[in-house]
Amino acid sequence: MKAFVLNSVWLSFVITNTLSNVSAQEFSFEHSGSIRLRYETLNNPIFPTTEEARSKTNERLSTRIRLKGAVEYGRWQAVGELEDARAFMDDNDPTLTSSQVNALEPIQFYLSYKSALPYIDSVSIGRVTLDHGSRRLMGRTRYRNATNTFEGMLVDTNWLEWSVRAFYLLPVTRFPNDTGAIDDNEREFDKSFSNRKIFGIYAESKDNAWKVHSYWLKESDSAELSTKNRDLYTLSIDHTAMLLNDWQFNIEAIGQVGEARQSALASDVIDRDVRAWMVHSHIGKQINDSTFLRAEVDAASGDDDASDDTIRAFDSLYGLRRFDFGPTDVYQTFPRSNIFAPGLRSVTKLDELHDIMIGYKGLWLQKVADGANDFLGHQVELRWRYNAHEALQLEFGGAYLAKGDALDSGAYPDDSIYGYTALTYTF
Repeated sequence: MKAFVLNSVWLSFVITNTLSNVSAQEFSFEHSGSIRLRYETLNNPIFPTTEEARSKTNERLSTRIRLKGAVEYGRWQAVGELEDARAFMDDNDPTLTSSQVNALEPIQFYLSYKSALPYIDSVSIGRVTLDHGSRRLMGRTRYRNATNTFEGMLVDTNWLEWSVRAFYLLPVTRFPNDTGAIDDNEREFDKSFSNRKIFGIYAESKDNAWKVHSYWLKESDSAELSTKNRDLYTLSIDHTAMLLNDWQFNIEAIGQVGEARQSALASDVIDRDVRAWMVHSHIGKQINDSTFLRAEVDAASGDDDASDDTIRAFDSLYGLRRFDFGPTDVYQTFPRSNIFAPGLRSVTKLDELHDIMIGYKGLWLQKVADGANDFLGHQVELRWRYNAHEALQLEFGGAYLAKGDALDSGAYPDDSIYGYTALTYTF
């Protein structure tokens, strides 16, 4: 952390002195932003629970404001972005966390120097948000209210017609993290910790047919941060191809090894081997001028024995799941772990203003104890987007989960019904 601060100060000094004698007319400025208002309602939580732990019906009104500005001079660029994510009407929902609430936080502030060397496109240092490939291991949130951020250094290069990014980052922890403060939308500056870091390489071929992710995540406990002491190496190979001219095929295979503990509790001091995996694949076709249809399958390893020496539950690091498993936030869709989920999905663009997505998933636990039920249920999802104006988008959607035997317990065994309405204004 000390080195990161010193590097930030040094870069700030360099850019300040470089630009001190330059008139304002030689700068270029860009700005953008968005305002999103979303209402969600859920009847019957997905996972088994009790009336004391969670009410049967939950409503939430969430807001998210993003403001971004960029300044360029020559090969230098400075970027800053603020986000204000809040939630209301949630009635002390225990699923409300800092993943949905993060009041008035700078989610990006970094400096970049472009074209430093023939094979180096840019060097960036500061706080950033990132999208890598499929976004299943590292991604900037779209649906979820709050955003993953990181502090550190990125080096973007090009080599043999591949775009290659090397990175060394400290994941930023969102604060506050206590239930009462989150429920009251209180604000507190987020921070990173030197005892948790993620570094590696992300590479993408020029034609986007191949994507390779390589991540090392290392963390340990400290007085300020309790962790699972993860020491994980994760490798993803992602390939997209056209079959028989008009069928689009994609497969992403991920392997994960290392060590971790079962929990972040101070009393848990047993390091266990990690052996986990995840696969996503789909094949689809443009069946007419307006509709794309695809068959898909998602699977990730699971663990049915928390007492043995090996953890087999897949850890999706800082990835996202909304686009594979359905809405997050109030709905609290299934994690990308211990799952087997084949399905179908169609996207129909009715015209320039309307598009509709319809999806179906059959859901099973990938691994269960002997004699336990593994069927989670059938999920149907619908989303309709209407571009009312070039700057204004309305979105309506929802999901219905016909619960299987593995979820038919607790105080609310009936099927889950979820709906949402969102309005997004961009500028």
